[in-house]
Amino acid sequence: MATVDLHRQGSIAVITLNNTGKRNAMTDEMWGRIPSLMREVDADPEVRVVVLTGAGATFCAGSDIGGLDELHHAERPINAELALARSPKPVIAAIEGACYGGGLELAVGCDLRVAGDTATFSVPPATLGIVYPVSATQRMINLMGPAVTKEMLFTAVRLDARRALAVGLVNDVVEAGRALERAVSMGEVMGGLSQLTLRASKEIVDGLVGRDLDAETAISWVQRANSGPDLPEGMAAFRERRPPRFTWRPE
Repeated sequence: MATVDLHRQGSIAVITLNNTGKRNAMTDEMWGRIPSLMREVDADPEVRVVVLTGAGATFCAGSDIGGLDELHHAERPINAELALARSPKPVIAAIEGACYGGGLELAVGCDLRVAGDTATFSVPPATLGIVYPVSATQRMINLMGPAVTKEMLFTAVRLDARRALAVGLVNDVVEAGRALERAVSMGEVMGGLSQLTLRASKEIVDGLVGRDLDAETAISWVQRANSGPDLPEGMAAFRERRPPRFTWRPE
């Protein structure tokens, strides 16, 4: 049965694409499940970081070809991508094996990507006569630039993990089978840092990339930092040479 599963590891929510018989290809129901799970973890004050991964040795081979008719109406894949991208919390993709088509759309919707060294990346819409979603295409351009994005879209080439790292598609490459471990480790580090800084940074970076950051948003975050508990705690911890104990939480 094709599912999208959620479990928690401390302050980290792990969302797992689970359709192993088809290399975790996304069914219509799986696409629809991701936004509902993201609403759940976004609203949970105990969750500080989200990790998206695939069951077994594959991240996601794209959309289930049996649902090809639905791909003419890409609302569900786009909604899943946006649910990841718009989360106020850091979202990390832990990628093993194939990350193709809709799988890459999910991966680029995340903030960071960690890949096993045998992972491969491809966008094959040109082999099917499909137009890749504009939102995911823009994220590819933001990460890799237009030339590599065009190469992937024009040729359906498969990038290996090392080239994906070189062109900026992934942040880190680890030994095959250890991507989830590495992503969780990164999440644990993030969980111990100032949540105010992390949330402000995500909103500001995304706003700058999208060229829609208004001055009021940036000023508001600076004001919240100046009046909140994390800044004095961070300064005190620095002076006292101890780990900080940050307490800020969103309203």
